[in-house]
Amino acid sequence: MSRFPRFDENRLLLIGTFLATAVGLLGASSAAAGTSDTSRVDKYWLLFDRRPDSETSGESTWTKPVAPSFLSRVRERGIAPVVRSRWLHAVSARLTSAQRRWAESRSFIKEVRPVAVGRRSAPAPQDAPATSRVDAVRPPSENFQFGPSRGPLARINAVGPTERGINGRGVRIGFLDAHFRGLRHEAFRPLRRDDRMIALRSFTDGRQDGNHGAGVASVAVGRSPGTLVGPAHDAEVLGASTEYTPFERNVEEDYFVAGLEWLHRRGADVVNASIGYTTFDDGQDDYETEDLDGDPGMTTRAVDRAAQLGLTVVVSAGNSGCESPDSCWYYVNTPADADSVITVGAVGPDSTLASFSSIGPTADGRRKPDVVVQGTEVTAAWKENGYAQVGGTSFASPQVTAVVAQMLQVNPRLSPVEVRTLLRQTASQSNNPDNRKGWGVVDAEAALRAAERRARAQPPQGLQVKDPYPRPASDHITFPIRVPRGTQEVSLTLQTPHGQSIMTKAYSVRPGPDWLDVDVRSFQGGLYWYRLQGPTHTETGTFSVLP
Repeated sequence: MSRFPRFDENRLLLIGTFLATAVGLLGASSAAAGTSDTSRVDKYWLLFDRRPDSETSGESTWTKPVAPSFLSRVRERGIAPVVRSRWLHAVSARLTSAQRRWAESRSFIKEVRPVAVGRRSAPAPQDAPATSRVDAVRPPSENFQFGPSRGPLARINAVGPTERGINGRGVRIGFLDAHFRGLRHEAFRPLRRDDRMIALRSFTDGRQDGNHGAGVASVAVGRSPGTLVGPAHDAEVLGASTEYTPFERNVEEDYFVAGLEWLHRRGADVVNASIGYTTFDDGQDDYETEDLDGDPGMTTRAVDRAAQLGLTVVVSAGNSGCESPDSCWYYVNTPADADSVITVGAVGPDSTLASFSSIGPTADGRRKPDVVVQGTEVTAAWKENGYAQVGGTSFASPQVTAVVAQMLQVNPRLSPVEVRTLLRQTASQSNNPDNRKGWGVVDAEAALRAAERRARAQPPQGLQVKDPYPRPASDHITFPIRVPRGTQEVSLTLQTPHGQSIMTKAYSVRPGPDWLDVDVRSFQGGLYWYRLQGPTHTETGTFSVLP
């Protein structure tokens, strides 16, 4: 039986209000002091023209560094770039009025724009743990102890695939969030044990506490049998801290762009962003509703570029729904308004829309969100080695991110647009989408079947073998392979390092993805060789077994 701690939400809200008020007063006094001063410094993005021909050879221009010749020219004017975006060919910097006028007059600078536009629109509630407790845990599966995670996963039909071992293995997930607490919670013990925590990096200034980043990640990749199981608990993980919880300022959009580009460089296949922007602290620039059309936001532009580069991005829709008639907000946040992201809303255990879940359309009339999953009473790692039931679209999107990782495990060739299309086509109201639930509640089983059908329709030219897992193995080891058209059988041979053959077995296969499972409980600990042979091609490699 698992029990979850109670949290005093009123106290958390009071602390948050105090911090926001204090930051706002400081910002207001600073602004007032410099209103008429021509040396006032504000934050802007400088969006450069295309790179000079002499600086575009080699790698894609989208992934090359900002043109050195342009950087040197802005530095000559005393402008120090804060964030440099390769994808947007832009830098953010603090400019005096004189520097801004200079930048606006340069032909190599296409646009000078504040880091956000408009004025305050509507407040956005913060994700917080629910005050309810779980006193009775549903009996676990015979083969998999899901604990209270079973409910949300069953609602999106993800229990079966996870039990079958479709768990994100071989896929790299990136998280853009706040503090990750080093992912040292017990739910991440298998992640650290298997060396699948690739890297964590903070892009913010200053230290911060909190549980949001770790809690979000745990929903997708955590595993603590009997309490929490993330559908992608065997994936590799990257974490970029770009959200600074003590305040809400425009600089966090800079951090977001830098963090997303870093995740791409580190090989992420799918990224979860359980953060979004519309309103900021007093003294900062906010977004008007008409800005939420998939274009002005720098974070929005960045996630669209990520999709063009093959990186699938999943974003929470936001928690500014319609909890009361006088506080409705009929738009999703940035970057959830982007053309190419998968925007995720939240429903309750009965599949009705959660009152806080942000709804569409976008300012230019596109339907949002794309899909919904359970976003209340979600089990997450919380503080030290405890657990809590949490609510918010922040904890809905990592469930979808985990399903995307499962889809990419089955079919690594899916593009971001194809992933979103399959999720939409297999969701609960795919024939009648709307601006509350989008295409409906995700059906992981159906989406995976669709992904596998596409993989089998496009088999490789020759036999392909990915690294077997887990590494090292204890009781079973799995060989993920992709088989060319016309192949009905492959042969697997295992040998000791001295060449002694200990197993040869023929496996029936189908074109596309297949998984060969071997029981190694009778094997002695140590290193082994394998040889996988198809009709015209052979692949070899090694794996190890624990003593």
